[in-house]
Amino acid sequence: MRKIALGLGALLVLAAPVAADSAKLVKSAKPQQLALFQERSIFTSGLRGTHTIALTFDDGPNLHTGEVLDALREMNVRATFFVVGRQARRYPEMLSRITREGHLLANHSANHARLSTRYAANPDMLIDEIREVHDQIAPRMAQGDKFYFRAPYGYWKSAHAGILNADPELKRYVGPIYWDVGDDISMSRDGYVMSAADWECWRIKWSAKTCAKGYLRDIRRKDGGVVLMHSIQINSAALVRQVVPALIEEGYRFVRLDQVPQYRQYERPKDWPSGVADARDKPPVRLSAVRTDITSDEIK
Repeated sequence: MRKIALGLGALLVLAAPVAADSAKLVKSAKPQQLALFQERSIFTSGLRGTHTIALTFDDGPNLHTGEVLDALREMNVRATFFVVGRQARRYPEMLSRITREGHLLANHSANHARLSTRYAANPDMLIDEIREVHDQIAPRMAQGDKFYFRAPYGYWKSAHAGILNADPELKRYVGPIYWDVGDDISMSRDGYVMSAADWECWRIKWSAKTCAKGYLRDIRRKDGGVVLMHSIQINSAALVRQVVPALIEEGYRFVRLDQVPQYRQYERPKDWPSGVADARDKPPVRLSAVRTDITSDEIK
């Protein structure tokens, strides 16, 4: 009996360090950052200061999207197109062209609705907004392409994440994706345009050349980033032709969103459990109060 007791004691002594080490590992283990829809928009792209640009085009497709694609093809630049479902139904051939020419399709909701609390109160309505676009883009995407979502107007409620992540297909999305450049128009006191947003440029009837000055100065100041543009206006392609060649000349690298390293932390490994990782917070997008009496000729 004494031998048995001594044997058990020895085993307990030997097991103690192992148990202690295991406890240390559990205690020191970092929380896993899972993919799926996030409770807040993903504001940090990690591209600032890297001399790298991710061009993103919202709200298409329409006939002007083809003109944007022509410009990108001539300059051998790849981009990401956030698709609106109602537009995709009208121009399905444009979706095929986007993928055929090496660009990435992404989800921008079915009707470009402001995803307010009423969508959280009506989960089926929210799911339909995302699923309709998914059903249109997924069959056209290349094998291995990743899914990204951008909320219309950058408007997002934390409750939306749980609703969409409960869907076995839609939980594959990374997003909502925000942007670094293209948020608003700002000007210096001496009349230089320092940043620009294309929809605001067209609203106040600026030329593509003037609008491009704001984009280029903002990009250079940040030395890279995710750039928000739109592919549906008559000036959309002209803006691309003003901005992109200058950046190519300056040695900027162009990537699709699935080539942005910062977003990999949100990609969901197949063997990880469901969950939501918060992204860095930031105030919602604001629209600028820009003087409409300033003409393009007055902008430096």
